[in-house]
Order: sequence, then C-alpha cells, then structure tokens
Amino acid sequence: MESLKTLIEAALTDFVQSHTGMRIALKPSKKAHLATASFLRTDAKAAATTLHERRETCRLFGVPLLDSVTEENGWLLFRFTGAVLDAYAKRLLPAPAPDESYFARRMQILSRHEDTKTPDDPALLQGVYEVLFDAPNAEETLLSAPHKKDGMERVKLEQSLSRAAKIILWERRNKK
Repeated sequence: MESLKTLIEAALTDFVQSHTGMRIALKPSKKAHLATASFLRTDAKAAATTLHERRETCRLFGVPLLDSVTEENGWLLFRFTGAVLDAYAKRLLPAPAPDESYFARRMQILSRHEDTKTPDDPALLQGVYEVLFDAPNAEETLLSAPHKKDGMERVKLEQSLSRAAKIILWERRNKK
C-alpha cells in the first residue's frame, strides 16, 4: 500500500491547486500538521478562507482530510482530521516488527491495544502528523502528548493510539 504521507501530500496539493491554481511545497509545522509559504505572492488570508470553506471536498479514503486551514504571517497552516488515520489503519495488516529503537518498540506496544477510533486530541494529532512528515523532535512530541493529561485520562489516551502506532510502524518499514 502506498505511504500515507505520500497520499496526504498528493491530496492536499491537488486540492490547493484546484481551488487556487497554485502548486505548493509542504513542510512540517509546530503550529499545524503541515504548512506552505507559497502564498507570499498572493493574498494568503483570502486563500485560507477559500480553502477552509471548501475543506469538506478534500477527502482521502472517503473521509475528510482537513479539519481546518488558517493563515499566519503569509503561511497557510493545514490541520488534519483523525478520521484519515482511522480509515488508513483499517487497510493495514497487523503492525510489523519494530526496529530496535525505543520509539519503535513503544509504537509496537501501543499498536497492540484495542483497535479504537483515533481521538481528536490536538497534541496527539500534532505528534502523529509530525512523525509522519519527519518533523524535528517528532517522536518526543508524540510520546509526550498523553503526559499532558492526568491519571486515567492519560492511560485512555495512550490506549487509543493503536491505529496511529500501526500506521507509524508501517510507514517506517516502507521507508527502508
């Protein structure tokens, strides 16, 4: 199966091009899941408004990809839904054996939890998409996301990472 990263990038660039006429270059962002500065040549606020209003038409696996499109200092900031992770994870086989890194072993453990819907927790989704798009310190961002919660809330959030962990392990396996 094709990489989720590749599928998201293709869907998003096609969506932006169809509504603005511009081809974009995407990069990870701490303020969103992906960002682009291509709109410095045009009205970024107007482009963000247009794209945000039409975000329902940007779909992957039959579910909406975009949660929001905003603008900040000439950058378009894209936030994705958790539904895309769920839809993609359902297409994957059980998670492959991890490499020897702590992060991969942790993802293997998390992938064994009950198969539940990915929560729409902003810190958690930020970490997942940072890992998918190879952002700096992404592993730390993802592993620390549940620790922003207390007690059972933290445990439940960690246990709901099964689909995201499975995707991450497959994405890493496919890079090799």
